[in-house]
Amino acid sequence: ALFTTSTAALMLSSSGTLGVAAGVISTNDAAFSNLAAAGNWNEITAGGVANGTPANGPQDNKAFTYGGNHNITADKVGRIITAINVAATNPGGLNITENTSVGSIVTGGNLLPVTITAGKSLTLTGTAAVVANHGFDAAADT
Repeated sequence: ALFTTSTAALMLSSSGTLGVAAGVISTNDAAFSNLAAAGNWNEITAGGVANGTPANGPQDNKAFTYGGNHNITADKVGRIITAINVAATNPGGLNITENTSVGSIVTGGNLLPVTITAGKSLTLTGTAAVVANHGFDAAADT
């Protein structure tokens, strides 16, 4: 799906037990471009929580988890995210300021507000986000 409006709200559903995808977890409002020194992202534990080790923002072909009511800015050109996990929180929102692709969004019934900058896109690809090594080991809308 390609959203061209200035604001869209996604409400996707999933079920099952969440696994932990390779990636990072937000600890504050953050941007994809944040480096570890900014302290806005942490490595994620097998239990799905921040481990206290600062990390760079989400990388291509990795997932990320909202660690709280944070606003995340997708500001890296052409970033490919396998999955976004918002199941454990009520996220502040996802701001798309550069073209971004996402395999799947695992919600646990939570709403993910999305704002898209004019001329930019959020593409939902549905690419293997339920496979443990590509995303969350859970049923997810694709």
